[in-house]
Order: sequence, then C-alpha cells, then structure tokens
Amino acid sequence: MKTKIQINSTFGKLLFEFEKENNSIRSTLIEAAKINADLGGADLSGANLSGANLSGADLSGADLRSANLSGANLSGADLSGANLRSAELRSANLSGANLSGANLSERYIQIACIGSENRMTTYRFVDDTIWCGCFKGTLEEFENRVKETHKNNPQYFREYLGFIAYIRGVR
Repeated sequence: MKTKIQINSTFGKLLFEFEKENNSIRSTLIEAAKINADLGGADLSGANLSGANLSGADLSGADLRSANLSGANLSGADLSGANLRSAELRSANLSGANLSGANLSERYIQIACIGSENRMTTYRFVDDTIWCGCFKGTLEEFENRVKETHKNNPQYFREYLGFIAYIRGVR
C-alpha cells in the first residue's frame, strides 16, 4: 500500500508531498531535495533524517528541533534561520551550509578531507567529544591517539594537530 506524506510549513502550508510504498518523512524529504523544492519554513521537528542526502536543500527557517540529522549530507544546504535546537548533527556534513541565524543549542565544528582517510572530523564543544572515522572520545584522547598513530607521518600529524589547536583556540 502506498503512503502519501506531506511536508508542511510551520504555518500549515503544504510545501511538498510524495507517495510511494513504505514511505517515510526521510524518503519524502530526499525526493523534495532532488527536485530543489522550496522547503523554507518546513516543520521537520523530530524527523529521522539520518544519512539523508540533503545537499543544497533550501531548509531556511525550517523547524528541525530534535531531528536526527546524524550522517546527513547537508553540504551547501540553506539552514539560515533554522531551529536546530537539540538536533543530532553527529557526523553530518555541513560543509558550505548556510547556518547564519540558525538556532543551535550546541556548538559543533567540523573539518573535511584531512588525515589518512580524508574523513569528516567533528567536534562538539558542550561535552568535549570528537568523532573521526571510528574514533570517538575527548579532545585529549584524540590528541594522544594522533600523536601515537601518525608520529611517522608528518602530513597527517600536522593536519590533525592543527585542527586540535584551532579547537582549543576557539573554545
């Protein structure tokens, strides 16, 4: 049985709808992003959007409170004025995203394409947590791991220690 899901604005205006078998808000949002639908002001609070490819999506002014955006690709997305309070952003790709005026309850910083695997490295200030590939720990634990793992590779050593120094300089 097909399910039709609608994405409405916070004021109740229909922004996009999509129907398919086993539909979900995540699938519907991915389809909307594919056609560059204007999702400005969308009510997506609490939505599970983990791993979704939303690159370039217009989510300006969207309500994304408590949404799960972990691992989502939000590169180049317009999140200006979006409410991201309590949203899960772990490992989300925010490179080039417009976050001006966004309401964030937690500060994150992220860097892409450094280290031996060119992975995304994300740091969350509120609880001193850093994610890099399969590593998750404190900034100090990460620094110790980098010094041990990359002591014989000056390029990766410098890249990671430079990022660590930057984090320390802005927290």
